[in-house]
Amino acid sequence: MSVVQQVAEPLLAPAWKRFSSSAGEHLLVVPHSRLFDLPPDAAARFDEGEAGALALAMTLGQAGLGEDRLDVVPEPAPQSLSLNVSSSCNLACTYCYAGRGSFGSAQIAAMTPEVANAAVDRLLADARRERPVTVGFLGGEPFVNRALVHQVVAYASDAARRRGFDLRFSVTTNGTLLNSADLELVRSNRFAVTVSVDGGEGTHDRQRPSASGRGSFRRLREHIRPLLIEPGKAQVAARVTVTRHDLDLPMLFAELRELGFAEIGFAPLRAVSGRPHRDALRAEDWPVYLDALIRVAKAEIRSATAGMPLVLTNLAVALKQIGAGASSPFPCGAGGGYFSVAADGRWYACHRAVGEPDFELGDNTGLDQAKRRAFLSARHVHAKADCGACWARYLCSGGCHQEAATRSLESCDFVRGWLEFCLATACELPSPSAKAITDHRSGVCQA
Repeated sequence: MSVVQQVAEPLLAPAWKRFSSSAGEHLLVVPHSRLFDLPPDAAARFDEGEAGALALAMTLGQAGLGEDRLDVVPEPAPQSLSLNVSSSCNLACTYCYAGRGSFGSAQIAAMTPEVANAAVDRLLADARRERPVTVGFLGGEPFVNRALVHQVVAYASDAARRRGFDLRFSVTTNGTLLNSADLELVRSNRFAVTVSVDGGEGTHDRQRPSASGRGSFRRLREHIRPLLIEPGKAQVAARVTVTRHDLDLPMLFAELRELGFAEIGFAPLRAVSGRPHRDALRAEDWPVYLDALIRVAKAEIRSATAGMPLVLTNLAVALKQIGAGASSPFPCGAGGGYFSVAADGRWYACHRAVGEPDFELGDNTGLDQAKRRAFLSARHVHAKADCGACWARYLCSGGCHQEAATRSLESCDFVRGWLEFCLATACELPSPSAKAITDHRSGVCQA
């Protein structure tokens, strides 16, 4: 991976975060997300701002052997693509960012096999063989164009096998069109299947009606149940879009558990610059959403300590990242290791940005490296002035590029509140529950 540029860290950016849990006193060293337990006297020295303690925190935040510096703009090889195979959808979801697959007429025709195969070939030509590669399917609803999905899986599998790649697949679907052939496809390949489902019948039908205006929940339940019972090689997860009108997350979570999902993640509907939505969370909604998410998480923690697997992916992912010392100047792989291919073969940094010139970085013939470098440099967390004073900057990384322009104090307070809860949870989990979820402590700081 080459480094093309550096973006200096803002002056006076916080280097550490002190917090407490029922297990004691702790320190998060912000760069590289190093988590330490503190003896009471050391905690007091940090709280008093003692010079020696502060100097120690700065030292602990230096990059170690084999670690990437956090002020660099890397240029990794593409390892993951999503193919926008369909420009239409059989549902008419109230909040759809893709205009049912047309992206406001930016994508008016379905992808062809020629375009899809060329995208796969470009990915395999540029990707690193020592790392897995992923080909994903999006739309619209991908299974509107199921013939292409099946064809690409066969083509990519053969091409990857001949070139020595470890190939994975992903698909985001509303689940209502799955047939027996589709189920066999995802069961027999390593598929991450994300099912868009917003709760029980009432909430789901209100937010995700069919194109004819009828509810889609019963059809979803009928078509997804066989996969939930027998997933094969597939990993199946529910993705819930939460609007400001349905903030009872414990109820939504229980409804989806009853459906049979073993992985459930919540995503709040946020305002996007240029596309505000009446159902997006507002300032007064964020504390309610945080409280509801924590209530679900606490119930999950009780289950985990009894030996049950975590179902709430928001919590599972956060604990895994904290345990691994995750620390990044970018919130996702957009424009780095990940690209989304439109039906006409143009490559975008994000699947939400099809048709947006600022996110268009190339096509099936290759990337515009100069534009890619400018895109990544402008979106480095150090380039975001309001992130410079935040202790969570390398865990949040400034949030989704599409939503950054509408970021608010209240939405950032939600992120900090959720991360504080997860940090405390990582310190409180007893063994063997902690080891089952994450190896959470990186040391004991005797400041």
